Amino acid sequence: MPELARLPATDHAGLQAAIDRDGGVIALDFLPPKKTAALRRDFERAMEGMEWGYNDEGKPEAFSGFTTKRFHGLLKYSPEVESILTHPQLLTMARERLGERVIISTGELMTIGNGEVKQKFHRDGESWQRAKRDDDILFSANIALTDFYQANGATVVVPGSHRWDVSREPLSSELAYAEMPAGSALLYGGRIVHSGGANNTSEPRIGLYVGYIPCWLRPIENFAVSVGTDRLEKLAPDTADLLCYRRSGFHVVL
Repeated sequence: MPELARLPATDHAGLQAAIDRDGGVIALDFLPPKKTAALRRDFERAMEGMEWGYNDEGKPEAFSGFTTKRFHGLLKYSPEVESILTHPQLLTMARERLGERVIISTGELMTIGNGEVKQKFHRDGESWQRAKRDDDILFSANIALTDFYQANGATVVVPGSHRWDVSREPLSSELAYAEMPAGSALLYGGRIVHSGGANNTSEPRIGLYVGYIPCWLRPIENFAVSVGTDRLEKLAPDTADLLCYRRSGFHVVL
């Protein structure tokens, strides 16, 4: 069974090389314990009262999960989120891979609960089906706010699949699991085949997703709607730019 490389978050060159080679990599100790705990506490509070299967994009369905909770507009729920969206290492890696002008496509909180089944394999970059390219148009981070391991739904990844023909299906012998302690991050490009894992435990698996795209693509999330302009108005200008929000005038970035 293949494995993803597990490197210190400080090994910038090694992380980029592993993504080039395998399509994804695990960055250990990506967030300090206090920030990880604060994010988890804020999101656990936000999830109180949400039914399993909650999906703010619509009714529960198989891809999103019937025993999973998913929601966006993350800036509404935790003051810690802004520092994640503007994380210097994430921005540097995204710009090295996608070009200097990047924006955030979406931020999502994903909690996989007991009894959830493995998600269908997919490539995140396929959200932009008309943008057919040989290089990536998406750079993603899935940050573990709880420990990720195979039994509780660690992301299933197919190393090397970013170089495959799109029609190829993975074999069971080609699967790897993004097992990592809380505070680590799975960093990956938009062409790698992956899926959410099945959770056969009583504990939820909580992950914080952030995706970056070149500025010439349309983001998945409309932050003016999901977060609200009142909150966006309070952001630093550079942060607001990442979310495609300007206080006045036109916002055209070439």
